[in-house]
Amino acid sequence: MTVMDINKAAQIDLTKYGITGVTDIVRNPSYEQLFEEETREGLEGYEKGVVTELGAVAVDTGIFTGRSPKDKFIVKDATTEENMWWTNDKVKNDNKPMSQEAWNDLKTLVTGQLSNKRLFVIDGFCGTNRILAYAFVLSLK
Repeated sequence: MTVMDINKAAQIDLTKYGITGVTDIVRNPSYEQLFEEETREGLEGYEKGVVTELGAVAVDTGIFTGRSPKDKFIVKDATTEENMWWTNDKVKNDNKPMSQEAWNDLKTLVTGQLSNKRLFVIDGFCGTNRILAYAFVLSLK
């Protein structure tokens, strides 16, 4: 079975994450398909991609440019309180605590933004060694 066969056969049940009413899931699109989607007629604002003089697609993300390593928040609870390396006055790091309530509010916001839409999903891996790699699902749109 090829990767394409596996992707066609695999189902993604996003309702278990609170994402509902998804109209379509485009799974592991090719670069060509993404290029066509990002530059198609009728897109406006932050959805619209612009082809650069070198042929790449640039998308205006407004004030949100990139993901900062300093934007790392972890729910501080009974499990993580003694097992995380939290920042303090003596030792500084990027592990910032957040409350369960803040996490719940954030999850509600995100699942609302992803519901009732067409989504692009890429099956990706963190790490180069397939035995040790972690799988994750990334939503592009």
